[in-house]
Amino acid sequence: MARRQPGESPDQRPATLRLTWVQPEDLIGHELRQAAEDGRDASAVEDRWRAAGGHPAPDRAGASARPADPRLRALAVQLMDELAALPSPLADDEPTDLPAIKAACP
Repeated sequence: MARRQPGESPDQRPATLRLTWVQPEDLIGHELRQAAEDGRDASAVEDRWRAAGGHPAPDRAGASARPADPRLRALAVQLMDELAALPSPLADDEPTDLPAIKAACP
């Protein structure tokens, strides 16, 4: 947040924007956990991630203190794509295309 200058009231400060981001190597652990909760079989993806030295999901969201090795980051990007392509047993109940979403609304 922008620091207020002496004599400046809070409403005189410029608007601020907070940015949040995550690194693929941090996000993959969360996505693996979500896949399991959704009933998607991500065991092969998880095995590849762990064999490459990847870590499980952090306790909370956010970026790790240190970036991963570039090879591990590249693998995380690839595995995120593979996880997104896994069929979900929830697909009929949770549509993703706009016409199906509209059709599901009362």
